[in-house]
Amino acid sequence: MKKVYKSVLLLLSLTASVANAGLLSITQQEINQYLDTRLAEKIPLKDSIGIPNLFELDYHLHNLATQIGQTPEKRVEIGGIVDGLLRLKGKSYNIKAHLNLDTVPFYDQAKGAIFLKDVRLKNWYITPEKYQNELQTFLPALESGLADVLEHYPVYTLDENKTKEAIFKKVGKSIIIEKGALQLETSIF
Repeated sequence: MKKVYKSVLLLLSLTASVANAGLLSITQQEINQYLDTRLAEKIPLKDSIGIPNLFELDYHLHNLATQIGQTPEKRVEIGGIVDGLLRLKGKSYNIKAHLNLDTVPFYDQAKGAIFLKDVRLKNWYITPEKYQNELQTFLPALESGLADVLEHYPVYTLDENKTKEAIFKKVGKSIIIEKGALQLETSIF
């Protein structure tokens, strides 16, 4: 009877440890640090977009920060600043746009990376304020451009030098959004 009891306890403890190995967590702090230090390796944070002589923006995207799972919708909120020189209809504007977006992360197993989809512009403001109304009509183009970049460039790439991330890269399945962290689910079970 003692052997059966010990076997059951051993089996339960092994199951619990394997179940814990089934999830990898990336915290909001880790993602914000990654955005601050390594995102420029993946996404062009300084670039030019637009159609010459119609609408052009030389921009620098910076001060990116996330808030993960803080709303009932369990989306990831991203805030950031776009400094730029906007050339529009023959006029030039030095602007600073403060943007707040929300999005849904998804995991691409083949690339071992997290991308963003369903990007929505929640709110924004431009300084100097005198340009706010004039530039309002170009925000859909800016939102579309940001969404395109975020959907095609990873915002986080798993590090194969970290054991848990290397394992997840091999057996990773999906993402669960929790308050303050992304839980990466494996296909072990």
